[in-house]
Amino acid sequence: MAHEALLALLLTLARVLPGPLDAQEMQHPPHQVLFASEGDSINITCSTNRFLSGIYLRQNWPQVSEVTYFEDGKESTVDKRFSGRIDFSGSQSNLTITMRLLRQENTGIYTCSAVPESKRDGLSTMVVVTEKLSQEACKTQEPRGTSVFLPAALAVGFFLLGLVLGVLCPLRKIQLLLAPGLACS
Repeated sequence: MAHEALLALLLTLARVLPGPLDAQEMQHPPHQVLFASEGDSINITCSTNRFLSGIYLRQNWPQVSEVTYFEDGKESTVDKRFSGRIDFSGSQSNLTITMRLLRQENTGIYTCSAVPESKRDGLSTMVVVTEKLSQEACKTQEPRGTSVFLPAALAVGFFLLGLVLGVLCPLRKIQLLLAPGLACS
């Protein structure tokens, strides 16, 4: 239940995140959410149809940082937090970045940014790393308490519902006052 609420909240966030500045610079799937357990690996693929100087993979949330920079024919740079856990395959025109041995602190929104004459961001990928449970823990673990995300998602939902009703009810009342003969009997 908590995972569904978290997914709904993350998908809502993905819809409001900024899109590409130039859709022809970077080509990859629309905003996506990847779920992984601690210790797992994920792939983020960035493609382009233009000549580039290189590609950055940036973490935009919860903190802003450059995870890696890749340029064909040159040694890539990798942030020390990801040292030894980033692999590259392909060229910068179709680059797959593999993040290995994920940790919960790697949860975030990652964006591939093309480096032509000026830097432009592509679409973002949200990565959610969850605690890995052992087989035995899955059998004997008691249900967890309600996640923080469920009350937050419910609060946002009810707030939005209140806003909609707060606008629609007065409009309907005004409509009925202006046209009393149109009311159903």
